[in-house]
Amino acid sequence: MSDADFSEVDLFGDTVIPRKEGRGRPEHSWSRANSNKVLLAFARGMTVKQAATGIGVSVPTLRKHYSSEVAQREAAAIRFEMVQLSRLNEGAMKGSVSAEKELGRRLDKAKLNALSEQVSNHARPPKPERRGKKEIAQADAESLRGRFEPPAPPPSLLN
Repeated sequence: MSDADFSEVDLFGDTVIPRKEGRGRPEHSWSRANSNKVLLAFARGMTVKQAATGIGVSVPTLRKHYSSEVAQREAAAIRFEMVQLSRLNEGAMKGSVSAEKELGRRLDKAKLNALSEQVSNHARPPKPERRGKKEIAQADAESLRGRFEPPAPPPSLLN
């Protein structure tokens, strides 16, 4: 094999663009494959920096060329799961028993996770209110009794 055979794609399957005459790095261009990689990275829970590293660009370049994907970052995992469930449902409707079993298993798992989350949220005691030094000192001063107790309010005047 010659070196020309290896110059078309790199180790990760990305196309290698031969350098043209000119200075600087070539301009990045949007591609469907990179868009899918970015969405999968966000569905997995990766950060923007990790997604940018995954496709071999800087964070500003990712934000510039894949802004719609970055905007969908929060909902990527939910959307990915919904697409999977939809495909399983379509397979089950066509008569696939394995798709029906997998769909049932995933729905049961989702119900169990929701119930577990609900139980764990109710089981935890509420966090105590955090107070600063001044608030603690003020509360201590107001709770004093005895010799240093603040004077009682004067009686009100009656007309």
